[in-house]
Amino acid sequence: MHPQRVTFLGGDAYLINESCAGIPRSITSSTESAIGEGLESAYSMDGLDGKRRSRTVYVDDSGDGRKWLIFSALSFDDGSLPGALSRWSGLRGELWERGLLDADVSLHAVNLAGGRGRRIHSYAERGLSRERHRENMRHIVLRGLQVIADMPGIRLHVAYRNASLGKRGGPELYSAMITKMNRDLAESGEVARIVIDGDGTNPAFREAHRCLPEVNRRIDGDPVFFPSRHCDLLQAADLVAYAAYQSLAENPNRSFMWDWYERAFPQAGDPIAL
Repeated sequence: MHPQRVTFLGGDAYLINESCAGIPRSITSSTESAIGEGLESAYSMDGLDGKRRSRTVYVDDSGDGRKWLIFSALSFDDGSLPGALSRWSGLRGELWERGLLDADVSLHAVNLAGGRGRRIHSYAERGLSRERHRENMRHIVLRGLQVIADMPGIRLHVAYRNASLGKRGGPELYSAMITKMNRDLAESGEVARIVIDGDGTNPAFREAHRCLPEVNRRIDGDPVFFPSRHCDLLQAADLVAYAAYQSLAENPNRSFMWDWYERAFPQAGDPIAL
């Protein structure tokens, strides 16, 4: 049996909540407050006729830092978040019960695809070869993508740039992505709050939010920065971003992943070049 609502990582109590799953008790209230206050102010924006049609968007990036730049955004309305978190909790329980991954290890795609995931028991103790261990770790990535695709109410946004074609870098791509997202939200009559992996030291991401137009603005406030190791749905966004990166870059040493993005999200279409 594994806990559905509370897990214990490194001795701290991590509470399942509707913003980030797996947030330490000591900072859960402040993080929920920051997200909640942003959404409350967004509810009063023009054109929403008083209804709380709000979304929370989880954003992470991938790429090689030179040529390929990718951002993925997983968007959920308030009613869908509990179901999404339940799906992820089920995945973590499945991995733990099968002995594939320690319960306190975050799912980071680049490590798992490289076979560097830390398992509950060493593969030698379990009678596995190193190659079988690599296969198990890679399976976690694919299984995670399948679980994400099955999350209720999910909207997927994946944007990329090929820097070798003269396009500018990550902050510019992020700005272009949220500008498009803002237009989409205006069309659907919704508002959103964005949670992004990071520590907030790069001011470019806040500046991107502050440059959004005031008229028909649907993305509220600055992004909420949070480390992905403490946020389940940011880890999910990482898996999607890495799969999209491999589908675009077609790195020979990750050829097994070239079609994973398309297989997992056949209705999403290709990542959008911005």
